[in-house]
Amino acid sequence: MDQANTLRKLLGHNPPQVAPLMGDMQQDYAALLARLVLEQQAKLRHVAVLFDGSKAGVPSAAGAPARADLLNFFNGQANLEDLVIKLADGQFVVPANLGLQALTQRPAWAGALLGNLHRLPVSADRFYATLPYEAVPLAHGLAGQQEWHWVVHPTASSVTRAFQGLRSTKQLSKNIRHRVIVAGVKNAHEADDVFANLLESTSQFFAQPLQYAGHLPAMAPGLRLSQVGRDMLAAGRRIARALCSADEHALA
Repeated sequence: MDQANTLRKLLGHNPPQVAPLMGDMQQDYAALLARLVLEQQAKLRHVAVLFDGSKAGVPSAAGAPARADLLNFFNGQANLEDLVIKLADGQFVVPANLGLQALTQRPAWAGALLGNLHRLPVSADRFYATLPYEAVPLAHGLAGQQEWHWVVHPTASSVTRAFQGLRSTKQLSKNIRHRVIVAGVKNAHEADDVFANLLESTSQFFAQPLQYAGHLPAMAPGLRLSQVGRDMLAAGRRIARALCSADEHALA
């Protein structure tokens, strides 16, 4: 047992957990929502770190300089503390698209990441990771039964992948709390239809039914994260407030 784990055991602290935001890493919606969750946590005077698995990358959207990926840490080419990018006060990101892809294939490595969080140059209150729908074993290794968030789009591919991911979690635990955000919709009615279908098809899997956390309007094709409009930001911030409020109650 390493020194950090020994200290946690002596102090009676649980090891840190990383809350997953499951989604399509080729799309920007999960990354946008994660960015706004960091912003909301900062408003609550919490320090939050995101392991960013998105292809577009939260740091590039925020105008931050590019750095090595989490994969470089696992390959022994970089220190974890050197990968952290400060976006604003209390808001930090670790570029992790390649690293989280590797961890998805080797979910047993989740413990290595959790065991090194004490090396980060910031004392964080919350940790998040954007992960593909298929990374259920990794998400469980990082978060356990902490609340999971699913960003689902109104397409057959996204709904099918999300359903398959949700169904596979029942083999891990029926007590995981799942919240669904429907992103890329024309209106609230379309979002309601997507959620209702998922709710009905997964109702037998869980002790607690899926919870609806809101919807995000569709982005214009080719629009970058840094170019989203006020309506998108307003919708995203409402969802971020709801997720952070639920997080506060869960940890109370």
